[in-house]
Amino acid sequence: MLIQGDAKALEWRTICWLANDPVGIAELNEYDENPKDKTKDIHNKNQKAFALPERVIAKRFLFRAIYRGSGYAYSVDPDFMHVSKEPDFWDNLIEIFYRKYKGLDKCHQKWAQQVVAKKPITSPFGREWNIYLRDDGSIPWTVLTNYPVQGTGHDLLAISRVSLFGRMKKARLTAKLVSTVHDSIVVDSPEEEIPSVVNMMYDVFDDIPKNVEKLWGIRLPLAFPGEVSVGRNLRDMKEVDRF
Repeated sequence: MLIQGDAKALEWRTICWLANDPVGIAELNEYDENPKDKTKDIHNKNQKAFALPERVIAKRFLFRAIYRGSGYAYSVDPDFMHVSKEPDFWDNLIEIFYRKYKGLDKCHQKWAQQVVAKKPITSPFGREWNIYLRDDGSIPWTVLTNYPVQGTGHDLLAISRVSLFGRMKKARLTAKLVSTVHDSIVVDSPEEEIPSVVNMMYDVFDDIPKNVEKLWGIRLPLAFPGEVSVGRNLRDMKEVDRF
């Protein structure tokens, strides 16, 4: 059986931490305290705040806005065109978004200044990205906003993966660690070991803040929880709770 552990909203949690955005961090912490309370759901809140017709649109918009797309890009995207085909509509929404999440905007502007100054962007873990202006001298916003978030998120997931491997080895399980796929960890496990692996997966995500502090002396302002699914193939996975 395949067991897959997914980091919940890894990209959003990562940028909220990197940007030290007070609103984003507060919303995530409030949601984590009671995830079943729909009033604490970030996407429900943003659907109302941004006057969008559906929660799923608010969710897609949030994860796209991390990478600072233009209003025009939204206006020609099939996922958003049914809401509006007008670039001005989306440019206005982007402005509202960054008025709410001011920390993200400040972080992006800081990174842009570093690119202009030909300085690398450095993660809290010491990883560096050298990002260059386009040939026309403009800021490569998609690249600029993508590398630090994806790279740092990868490092957080790597901590979980190594921790899981160590726990599985210590418990002498026959289950095999298959791979890390973007924000997921996949294990191939015999049925009798499923409860042990599932519980370990939840634990390694819950332990990310503790391990980051242990390894780098950094105190994370929010959690990086996971959700775990089990199935005979990746198409037919079903989410499961701890055993």
